[in-house]
Order: sequence, then structure tokens, then C-alpha cells
Amino acid sequence: MTRSRRLPLCLLAWVLVNTVVSSSYAELTADQVAIIANRHSPDSLALARYYASRRGIPTDRILQLDVSTQETISRKDYDEHVVRPLREALQAKHLTQKVRVLVTTYGMPLRVDAPQPNDAERQWLNDATDRQRFARSYLAQTPEWARRIARSSADAPSAPTGTKGEETDATLLDQINKAIHDAIARINQAETREPRATIEAWNKELARVIVQTGGTAALFRSIKTEPAATQPSQATLREQTLAAQTVIGVLADTPSDITRKQAYQLAERVFGLEGVLRLATAELEHLSYKNGDAALDSELTLLWWNRSQYPVASRFPNPLFHASLSSGNAPASLPVMLVSRLDAPSLQLAQGMIERALTTEQQGLTGKAYVDSRGIQPDGTIGYGYYDQGLRDLADLLRAHSPYPVILEDTERRFSQRGEAPDVAVYAGWYKLRSYEDAFTFNPGAIGYHIASGEAVSVHDPAEAGWCKNALERGITVTLGPTGEPYVDAFPLPNEFFALLLTGRYSLAEAYAFTTRYISWRMVLFGDPLYNPWRGRGSLADSQTVLRNVTSKTSLRGAAPFVFPFNDPIKAQQENQRRRETALAEARRFVEEFERQTQKRK
Repeated sequence: MTRSRRLPLCLLAWVLVNTVVSSSYAELTADQVAIIANRHSPDSLALARYYASRRGIPTDRILQLDVSTQETISRKDYDEHVVRPLREALQAKHLTQKVRVLVTTYGMPLRVDAPQPNDAERQWLNDATDRQRFARSYLAQTPEWARRIARSSADAPSAPTGTKGEETDATLLDQINKAIHDAIARINQAETREPRATIEAWNKELARVIVQTGGTAALFRSIKTEPAATQPSQATLREQTLAAQTVIGVLADTPSDITRKQAYQLAERVFGLEGVLRLATAELEHLSYKNGDAALDSELTLLWWNRSQYPVASRFPNPLFHASLSSGNAPASLPVMLVSRLDAPSLQLAQGMIERALTTEQQGLTGKAYVDSRGIQPDGTIGYGYYDQGLRDLADLLRAHSPYPVILEDTERRFSQRGEAPDVAVYAGWYKLRSYEDAFTFNPGAIGYHIASGEAVSVHDPAEAGWCKNALERGITVTLGPTGEPYVDAFPLPNEFFALLLTGRYSLAEAYAFTTRYISWRMVLFGDPLYNPWRGRGSLADSQTVLRNVTSKTSLRGAAPFVFPFNDPIKAQQENQRRRETALAEARRFVEEFERQTQKRK
């Protein structure tokens, strides 16, 4: 499991954010919850009714769907048999502005397969493949062209670095940049000994290479400071370059034969063949849906978002993630749902999750806290060391602000022996991949998760060895995990997730939503979304102060809580469509004006 380093295609996020949202903090209530049941599963319907009864959720909030009982469904079935009927039911019941939490139940699918490209997308894939191949082929020759500029007969020929077949786009572009910088240095050194005409010829040839490779944007980065008289025109061109980047994103995010052609033309003129390569590579990833599968619950967070409004082919930054909310950035105008799952290997175990949550809210969560880190130090990235430190910070947090005895294992050894970790109230740790170790005895209300890939591939396959199915089978009340490779930064950071819960001000669904970086992805939360074991017992304050000071030994009281923004989805969708149309119209006008100015300069 590693961090993702993919280049996202979706650059239209600004269209989604510039709308005032209704934001007010209030504890989630039962009438804000809708329960999703599978009409083809009697157990699913029984669990939905049971949960509604125990939590006092109005019965009209049970939404029955005609969907497969298999754990994986196609994207087509998801769109037609989950999203469409859910939207229709919420609108028909006048619940679009009321329901903020969705609960999936035993018998509902767990995963959604990646979409299949349609006919138009297959044609665009072929076109993008051709453009990528051409750009790579041409760019591969550029370093040698740059090496020939201003090279004297005394200079030894420089062999290209790297081995063909092993060369990535990044290494190729690095070679090009180095060759160009070396050419610039040779020309500068030759200015005192070569005729002016020779220097001008070399500069002209170098400018041609730079523009073909990186466009006018690269040329601006390479040229020296110009006289004051020419600076205003250069400033204008630089502004156009920045604007072009946004326009290319708008055109690429509203694909048609026309907009794609315009995007590639603009990319080549402003960013050269490097721009074409980057756009083609991003488009291939987007249209091939290589990473388009997701946990059904994570996909449902974007219930009110159309497929064109987020990158289905990859994970999507969560607008509710605490860093986005506390930064002051406006959250997305389209609402994001909170989603949690009541599911387990049997109906009885799923019902037990509900009962244990209710009992714990009344009696309190007792037991011990087990934290299993590995002694890895942070390296400045949001990777293994960052999460290992988060586990150690969780241990410090629990020691300072909870009554639980804390058992920290900070080596590669794990809690792995049967009976080694009894009386569990809290657990967080890693790393045993898809092989549950039966060391834990979970107390009623226990919350815990194991940071590893594929721990929620199935909860119903008897042969499933992953953490989630086996922990649920042994009576854990709350857990979470991925349905595939999530990359480590998809997990909630343990000290942040438990910090919000320990305040007693946030339900399970809120704490998860505020500490999860990505949605439309492979993560799923198991548990009663309204579960709040520390309500009225919390020893931490709220909001940004908690997340900035989760390892502090001092009091963290006095900060205001995070708010949960939620717009009217119907109005937001209409407004979003208007904004998208406006953005596309402005992009087209920019292209037309850019063409006129290009012709004028010629």
C-alpha cells in the first residue's frame, strides 16, 4: 500500500465552490437519516425496520431499492438501480433538504465496478493514445536537438541518459530541461567569442526547440528579464498562459469532439508537446476508468452529483475534510452526504451493532485502548511515517484525555496472539495484510480499525480473511476499511478521528466525514452513523483546536465546532449547471480571442 501520485484530470472544481452554503452546527437527529434497504433481501428490510424502530427514525425514511444482493454491482446498475431511484424517492417524499445521512444495510451491495467506456469515449481513447504516442516520440528527439546548439567541435558528444524502455515521461522531461539549460549556458559562455549573427541564430534555434517542447509558457521561464518597455506585454502574455491552463481544464471536463480539439490545440500552443503529453496521459487515465471502482457507500456521498461533475475514474478530494473546512475555503455547492453501513456476516450480528451502540451511549464505553504502531518516523510526506506518528499521537491523546489504560506497541511486532488484547474499547494499528489476527476481545461499543489494503473486500464470504469481516464477526461495534487498494492517505488519521469522537460533540458519521481525505473511493465505514459513545462525557474541546493540538497535554476547550454545510440539492444542481455552462462559454470565448491574438502576432 503506497501513496497515490496520479495526475488528476478534473480541473473544474472552482465551478463547484463559489456558492454560499447554509452552514449551522447542530447534532444530527434521527429525522435527518434515510435507511437504504434491498427489496430482494428480507434480512435487509428486517434490519432497516429494526434500526428505524430502535433509533426513532420515521418509517418513511426507509427507502427500498430493486438491486442485486451480490456484493459487487456494475456502474450501470448503480446509476439505474441505486442513484436514480434514491433521488426520485427523496424528491417524492420532500426530503431532499432534510436527509443528510444515508445508512446502507445488510443485503445491499458493497462495491461498484468501474464504468465501461461508451462508444464516444472509446474513440477519444484511441485519439488520446495517438496523441500521446506522437508527443512522446517527438519529445524523445528534443534533448539531442538541444545538445547540438552552440556545441563546438571540441565538445565531446553527450550520450543521452536513461535506457529506452525504462524511460518515464517524468525522466524524459527532466532530460529535456537539462539539455535546454545546458544549451542556454553554452550560448551565454559563447557570447564574448562568437559573432552576434551566430549567437542570434543559436538563440532562434533554441527558442524553436523550447516552444515546440514546452510552448510559450516554457519560453517565458527561459528568457532573461526584458527591458521595461516590453514588460507590460510580457505580463499580459503570462496572464493568458495562466488563464489557458484553466480553460484547458474546463474544455477537457466537458468533452465533445469540438472541446477536445480546442483543448489539445490550446495545450500545444501554450504548453507545447509537453502540454499535449500531459493532457493525453490524463485523458487516458480518466477515460479508461482504471481506478473507477469504489465502495458503494463512498460513491453515495456524491448522491446529488452527476457523473460529469466529479472524476469517476479516480478518488475525489472530500469537501468536508477538516483541512478544507478550517482553511476558510467555501465547501462545494453540491451537498455531500454522510454515509455509514449496518452490515456484518449475519443479520443477528448487524442487529448487535445497533444494540451495542445504544447500550454504550447510555452506560459509557469501558475497557482498554490498544495502539499498534511500527516505530517508523515521519519523512515529511503523508505516508507511512506520517500515519505511524498519528498512531503514537493517538496513544498520547488517550493517555492525556481519556480514562483508558493505553497499551502501545511501537515495533514491527503486532498484537497477534490469541487473547493478547482483551477488554478492547479502542484499537488502531497496522500492518498485517488481509489476515485477521485473533488477538482481540471487543467490549460492547468498541471502535477499531486496521490500516491495511483490502480489509473490506467482503463481509459475507465465509473464507474472507480481512480485518472488517472478522472483527465484525467477533463483536466490534464500529470499524472501517477499504474494498481495494486505497493508498494509505485514504484512511482517517487515527489521532484526528478519535479526537473528534472524544469531544462528545460529533457522531460517528461526522467524525469520519471530517477526517477522511477522499470520497468516491474504496473506503467504507461500518457502524451506526448516530453513535456517539462520549456524548456528555467528552474530555476534549471541538473544532480546529482539537486537530491542531491532539498531542497537547493542556486543556483544549473553548473552540467552536465544525459546521456541516448542506445546500438544497435541486437548487444547487441547477445553479451548478448554470455555472458550468457559463464557464464553458467563457472558455470558448477565450479560445476565439487567443486565436485572434495569435494570428495578429504572426
